[in-house]
Amino acid sequence: MRRVPFGSIILLGATLLGCGGKGPDRGPMVPPPPSPMPTFKCSDSPPQPDQVVMRCGIRLKPDIWQIDVIIGAHPAGDIGGFAFDLLIDPTILKYVPGSAQSCSILFQGGFTPLLVANTVFGDPGRLVVGISRAGGAPGVAVVPGTFDRVMSFKVQALRGAQFDLVPGHLVFDKTRSEALDPTDPPQPIPSVTFSNELLLSFQ
Repeated sequence: MRRVPFGSIILLGATLLGCGGKGPDRGPMVPPPPSPMPTFKCSDSPPQPDQVVMRCGIRLKPDIWQIDVIIGAHPAGDIGGFAFDLLIDPTILKYVPGSAQSCSILFQGGFTPLLVANTVFGDPGRLVVGISRAGGAPGVAVVPGTFDRVMSFKVQALRGAQFDLVPGHLVFDKTRSEALDPTDPPQPIPSVTFSNELLLSFQ
């Protein structure tokens, strides 16, 4: 009987193992964790006295923020309304139709203010806002933390939006933004200014 050398047996076993023999059991493959989903974020700065700014209100959905328009301390009781244009970058955001609402400052004394907020035909990135006390109501002062919200509205981020890391996608048109006194016709209040401090991003 022909004998096979012991070394050849070892080599043959190694060859069979390499051709389909079962190697060491490494367990099931574990997929890597998914990449974190980007979040629609908002950051802001509080207003200075006599300054109107936009502030982050509430994130209502992953792609929708409520934005609040706030005015800083103004002790004189001469505010009868506001007229301003908001510029909304139509490649990044859209105004949620019908979402504009009057807020606390012009409700003082039990008066319900009148509010008009409309986009402009042919200019979808411009929201024109007018809000005033009605029925000959007297002017009001700002009470920070209580009577300082002018209005709120909602914006929605468009799918695939790419934000710049500077304010600019949602701003006041300062050339068309004024606080108004309660006279008829209303006159601008020169001491009140508008500032763009809001920063929106996907992170």
